[in-house]
Amino acid sequence: MEIWSGHKPSIRHCRAFGSLAYVYVPTVNRNKLQPKAKIGILVGYAVNRRGYRVWLPKERKVVESIHVKIDETKNGVKTLFGKVKHYDYAIYQLDQNLNNDSDYRAQDEKSSSPEKPSSLDISTWIRLEKPRTKSKRIDVYYYPPSKERLRSINDVKIYCQKNKLEFDPNQFNFKPTKANTRFEEKSECQNETSSDSVDEASFVNDIFQNEIYMTEIPKTFKETQISPDKEKWNEAMSEEIKLMQNRKVWDLVEPKSNMKVLGCRWVYNIKHDEKNNVKKYKSRLVAQGFKQRPGVDFTDVFAPLVNFDIIKFLFVLLVCILGWNHYQIDVKGAYLYGNLDIPIYMQQPEGFVLKGCEHYVCRLQKSIYGLHQSGRQWNLELSEILFGLGFHQNDLCNGLYTKSNCILLVYVDDIVVFSK
Repeated sequence: MEIWSGHKPSIRHCRAFGSLAYVYVPTVNRNKLQPKAKIGILVGYAVNRRGYRVWLPKERKVVESIHVKIDETKNGVKTLFGKVKHYDYAIYQLDQNLNNDSDYRAQDEKSSSPEKPSSLDISTWIRLEKPRTKSKRIDVYYYPPSKERLRSINDVKIYCQKNKLEFDPNQFNFKPTKANTRFEEKSECQNETSSDSVDEASFVNDIFQNEIYMTEIPKTFKETQISPDKEKWNEAMSEEIKLMQNRKVWDLVEPKSNMKVLGCRWVYNIKHDEKNNVKKYKSRLVAQGFKQRPGVDFTDVFAPLVNFDIIKFLFVLLVCILGWNHYQIDVKGAYLYGNLDIPIYMQQPEGFVLKGCEHYVCRLQKSIYGLHQSGRQWNLELSEILFGLGFHQNDLCNGLYTKSNCILLVYVDDIVVFSK
């Protein structure tokens, strides 16, 4: 990777496979009394996004998540399943000449005795339901630790006999537990295609796939300069700086001894589409608002927001029942529209320091992300524009604006429009 890209790849995300892992459970999927995380075993990296693949033994499934805490000091298998069984193997010392091979064979047959089948640990097996793309059928497979794919109860029986394991048909269920939602109604003349022709790759091999390179979101400007996607990050930062220049967010002034100068930093993110493909590299310049002094650098910070229950209620009433039209507007760089009433000074952004003016600082004319009062200043600017267009602000919900047959709902930089 380093030879191909010319940059040393980041391996900060690499973790030891088999380590104990804790997957965070979102609050919408649990109540207050349920645990905040599920325990499992790290088995790999997410294929099409940032994150890890974790095997959850209790649920018998593999999940992908970025919110994972990994304890590399503990072996997940030993922690969850106890001691691993060790098998004794007979070792024979063979002579250089194998003329007496028949004697060894006879001795081995005499010493060997019928062995009792070992108990089968179903928790170490993987059950997979694979829907067919052009059929309503769902194929069910079982994968033992040896990574073989067993397609029927007869295959399981043969496998158990071969490996001297106790066979209990009640432990295996080859009936699908869910419907095939991927099936699309087409012509009856179409022939069904086997699931093997759709995906020949084994499910177990996919679980233990080691993704060498994963798109890493840098945390600092220096990391972007050593990233394989350096050009894309630089393009995103240049786009942000150009937007601020067009909005006239700041001008450069010489610093004074009594001047409070805030720092700033770049924040990076990657946007994906509905198929989880990379859509856009995004950079945002954020001021270090935690250094602001209350009463000196800012006073009021409150900005009204519309309640989500109101949005749901109006959507059902106006759109579903009355048949109104609805639109959603996302204001790009919304905070950069707000005007500041208190002078604030900030360092020049890293990577975009003006040559010949390295010691100058930025005097902010507009609110910028990170400042305490940015949300309020943007809301005041938006309200002033809407008042000029003839809208009226609701007294009970300050995030709701009305004008004849048009209703606007404002939530920070997102605006929902209902019109007749």
